[in-house]
Amino acid sequence: MHKNANLMRSLSVTSAPLNKEQLPQLLEQWTRLEKVSSKSFFTSWKWIGSWLKMLDYRTNLVTVYDGSEVIGLAFFNIHKANRPFHISAQLWFNRTGEDAKDQIWPEYNDILCPKGREWAVRASVLQHLVEKYPEMDEFVLGVSRQEIYETPTPPSLFPRVIWETKSYASLLKPEFCDLDSFLSSTSRNTRHQIRRTLKLLRQRGEVELVKAQSDEEALIMLKHAARLHKKRWPGLKSGFNNPYFENFHYELIKRNYSSGCIDVLSLNVDDTPVCFLYNFIHRGYVYFYLSGIEYEKDNRLKPGLLAHAMAISHYASMGCATYDFMGGEAQYKASLSNHQVSLIITSFQRKQPLFILKHWLDAAKSYVRSPGNPPSDRE
Repeated sequence: MHKNANLMRSLSVTSAPLNKEQLPQLLEQWTRLEKVSSKSFFTSWKWIGSWLKMLDYRTNLVTVYDGSEVIGLAFFNIHKANRPFHISAQLWFNRTGEDAKDQIWPEYNDILCPKGREWAVRASVLQHLVEKYPEMDEFVLGVSRQEIYETPTPPSLFPRVIWETKSYASLLKPEFCDLDSFLSSTSRNTRHQIRRTLKLLRQRGEVELVKAQSDEEALIMLKHAARLHKKRWPGLKSGFNNPYFENFHYELIKRNYSSGCIDVLSLNVDDTPVCFLYNFIHRGYVYFYLSGIEYEKDNRLKPGLLAHAMAISHYASMGCATYDFMGGEAQYKASLSNHQVSLIITSFQRKQPLFILKHWLDAAKSYVRSPGNPPSDRE
């Protein structure tokens, strides 16, 4: 048993379907824990509150106590998944297991708890749910950092990575507020492409990065971004063809834009938009979520690359610490980043013969999503 086992014994856990009457008290508990947590936007009430509304509050709540103090909170949903040779009963944390509802794709997902107590809280939750739901085959948590895989597990479970990718970020420096200073930190080829794009676009008129000044303006800009996104990613590849995805983000913006945690940016050339960026800002950390790009016939023009470079410079001038491109491998992310980590989805699986066979042989290729890009392409 892990060294945190003694801490686990002092914790108690409850779980039950969410009751809407709990929401005022839950909001107070959640926002209190946010202040002492690892501070992910995707476990903030801003994101979670909009997600709960998308689900019409049909979910389950798990609560962890240290004595009478609430120190852990998460939601979970149960899903029956068709897998090769069997149907798997899954329990998903802060997700549903349904592709359409999960296309909003939260990253840095976890059980909300004080920083430094994550392993003990996760282990206590797993122990509680394993005992309460003996019919569950898997307990799934992600997209998250790799250390979640190392969470102490009950003897009846073992962890298995079922999806993984790289995540890229630019760790910002104050001098990056000057675009040329930031470009000097990139490769010669990246600098050349961005400077050439800027030069060619300036031949058409003024080039500027414009921020939506209200939720109404942000929603209008996001609708323009959606048109470009659907053009780039036809069918179900674009979340904007999914009503759950679209309604979630419109709700997220309407609820939260005035608080300053969401940016919709437009790269304009002579007052004409050529690229939109949709970003989240949480405690000085910027998450790039998706873009809509007006692709040019002239392949020398890279409006998306330029927009990101100008956004990085903009956020550096605001004193932000990180510009995170999040999960999914792409050349433009690697070109503009100076930091990368691995992100995974972990399934804590029952020690059943079929799961053990899959674990050792890694034969069920249809079960594991191809590493690289999330199912909702956000380029």
